[in-house]
Order: sequence, then C-alpha cells, then structure tokens
Amino acid sequence: MEEERSKVTGYLKGEWVEVSADQDALEKLRLKGYGFTEDHTLKLSLVEAAYLTWIGKLELARSEGKGIDPLLRVLSEKKPEDFLRFLVFQDLRRRGRLVRYEPRTPFLRLYPPGARIGSKAANVLVLPMSEDELIRQNEILKAVLYAGRLRKRLLLAIVGTESDITYYYAENFMPNKIRDFDFDSLPRAEGVLIHDRVVVWDPEIASKFYINGFWGHPMGVRKPKPHREYKLPLQLSLVEAAYLNMKGVLDIRDSQGNILSQSKFLEVVRKFRSKADARIVAYSFWRDLGYVVKSSAAKYGGHYLIYEKGPGIDHAPYLCVVSYPEELITPVNLLRVGRVATSVNKTLVISIVKGSRILNYRMEWERSFR
Repeated sequence: MEEERSKVTGYLKGEWVEVSADQDALEKLRLKGYGFTEDHTLKLSLVEAAYLTWIGKLELARSEGKGIDPLLRVLSEKKPEDFLRFLVFQDLRRRGRLVRYEPRTPFLRLYPPGARIGSKAANVLVLPMSEDELIRQNEILKAVLYAGRLRKRLLLAIVGTESDITYYYAENFMPNKIRDFDFDSLPRAEGVLIHDRVVVWDPEIASKFYINGFWGHPMGVRKPKPHREYKLPLQLSLVEAAYLNMKGVLDIRDSQGNILSQSKFLEVVRKFRSKADARIVAYSFWRDLGYVVKSSAAKYGGHYLIYEKGPGIDHAPYLCVVSYPEELITPVNLLRVGRVATSVNKTLVISIVKGSRILNYRMEWERSFR
C-alpha cells in the first residue's frame, strides 16, 4: 500500500519527535513545511507529529506506543495550550494551506494559497483562541502590533467547543482625518439634564445643531432627514453633551437650573454609563477626526456607529466597540459582534483606551474559510 510505504518513523524526545527516514523522505517533509533539520535529523513539534500521525504519514517507534494517543498525551502534559494549535493546524492543513508551527511563540505561520517552502514567505500569523477562555484586550492588541512589526497580518482562529473554527483578521487601524469641524458655526446652546440625557429646548438652536454636524436627535422624529430644519427640542446623549461642553458650545444645567461644571457632569455620566471615561475619549477621537458619531449602535452590540458624512446621507462604515487594555473578554463575544457587523456591511473597530490615549484594531471575517 502506498500510504504504508510513505510512512516515516518517529522517536519521542521530550517535547519533540525525531524522524528516522532516508534523506529523500525527510526533504519531502521539510519542503512541505514540517519541522526543522538539526544534525541531519528532522525534528517535529508534537503538533506536527500528531497531525502526520493522524493522516497516516508518521508512526512512532514501537516502544513509544501506537497511533496518535501517545503524542496527544505528552502534548497535554507538557504543552496543553498547544492542543488548540493542533486543532487549528489540522484544520488549515486539511484546507490545503501551508502552515508552520512556531516553537517560541503562540502563533502558527500561514503562507499564501499555493505557496511552497522557499517560493514565498509567510504573510499571516495565526493566533488560536478558545471561544470561551477569558483574555485581556491588551493581549490581543500586543499580538496585532507584533504582527504589524513583522509586516504580517494577524488571523484570530476562534475554536469552539465542538472544534468548529471561525477565522477573523485583526489589524492595527488608524482612520484618516476627513475634516475639521468649525465649532464657531454653532450658536451657544443651553441644555437641561433629564435623567440619562441632555435636552436642548430652544427649537431654533436645536435645529442648527442637528443641521451643522448631526449633533443629537430631534425629539419625536424616528429617522431625521439631513439638512431639514425640524425646529423641535434636541436630545443629546450624555457622552455627546460632555464633548460639546468641553468644546465650549454647550452649557448644561441640572433640574434646579444650576450650571454643572465639567467635573460634576462627568460624575453624572459615570453614574449612568459604563466605561464613561473611555467612551468620552473614543467619541472625542472620532469626532476630532471629522466623523459623525452616533450612539445608536446597541442593537448591533457596539457603542458607536461611525459615519463619514452622516445618517441619511451615507451608511456608517464602522461599528465601534470601546474597551480598556485590561478588560477581560471572551473571543466568542468578539465573534458575535463581528458577525453582526459583517451582516450589515460594517467594519468592526475595537477602540482601546488608556487614559487619554487610544489605539484601534479592526476585525474582518475571513470568508474563504467558511
């Protein structure tokens, strides 16, 4: 049988498997991206050896045991985190992709479709993740930045409990500035804090705010039309009101008529909104770049919809989720929001806020791996 004749023999040596075969067989394995050569011996990681055993191309020496079980047992004892790498490695190899094990990092290296060793360099780092295992945002961000420094893309491989794998690209993202907003074009406004929002009651001033920048939402209008003067009271989100207050175009009074200082109003925002400080920083970041930022993103699982022109003129190209570097998340939550964003033709952007600084990464579903 051809498969039997093509098998090579492996010897377990700690966390590696040394392969014994003629040089032609070893060279074929090396050219297919398996292992590395040391002292005329091909050394395989446990992940690679387990896969080759799985497809019938490798068998352990009789003294080591039979089949894939001994390899997975050693892997679970010595490097249990590599079991996810095995599942992803197996999945990508079965799809016909050239992927290599990286011994000193948590990544796999993925090559372009049709590539062979020596013909093209790997252009993607693959990071296997368990869908329900908690991970801090800064760990994902570090992986994004690391891949960027190597001029490679980062591919998150999110592994489900039944070994189903969903792939998302994650990459550093700095949106371009598209305009400068002239706050001198806005009249000085006064808003009243009512529970968890601020209302500008003067209809003339309210109309000017919505027409010149899509600030707030005309009260009682489900889908306001752009450039139309509604001359109705305007309701502002707390974050939006905080931004306008900091820009010096909005004074905010409480229910007794007292003007609230920026610090006092910030206390109110923190009372009603989780991640209040981070959400204000993220909102300010996008608005300062000239984008129109709307808070009507909860139905999509995000914090903000980001428009280039404004609602009613264009569709929001970005769905923004605000987070902290130390925030614990589960990859499956990213997957859910990412799927929703994809279904409504938006790019998911994660804005990571630390103090007044912000870093973004965007996520894109790898459709070819469906």
